[in-house]
Amino acid sequence: MLTPWDPVSIRAASMRFRIGLVATCLLVATAGWAQEDAPATPRARRAAPAATARPAPENPQSAADRALLRQLADAQRSLGEEMQQLRDRFDTLHGEISSQNDQADGLDQEVKALRDEVKGLYVESSTTKQQIDGLKDDISAVNSNVSAFRTYAGFFIAVMILLLAVIFVLTVRR
Repeated sequence: MLTPWDPVSIRAASMRFRIGLVATCLLVATAGWAQEDAPATPRARRAAPAATARPAPENPQSAADRALLRQLADAQRSLGEEMQQLRDRFDTLHGEISSQNDQADGLDQEVKALRDEVKGLYVESSTTKQQIDGLKDDISAVNSNVSAFRTYAGFFIAVMILLLAVIFVLTVRR
């Protein structure tokens, strides 16, 4: 792994450096393979093959190229692993965002239900206020009726007492 994954280290400049490094390594690798495949100088074909085949002496440059290729392969593997880890993180993050959206939708539904309940309670309380106002009107009407009854009852009792007094006076006079 070239550098650990960290939001601080993942910047445009460091990413360009990584991409440039990988591109340079691939360029060197393909150039090395091309040199191995093509002979250095074209030779004329011999009519008879050589009696003993000697292995070509190892070039120190090709050993360095192979080491560089191995290092590039390791770097590429680690980049692949980092990419997979990033994909996993993105998938996890996507799942968390989806669950958060679901929770937010659920909360929105609960808020709507509570608003409807509050509206119902408001309508119910306004209806109760209207009923109380109606009862106040009824009570004031009953109060006026009771006052009128008291007045009429007082007159009736006064008339009865007057009649009793007249009857008493007429009986005493005889």
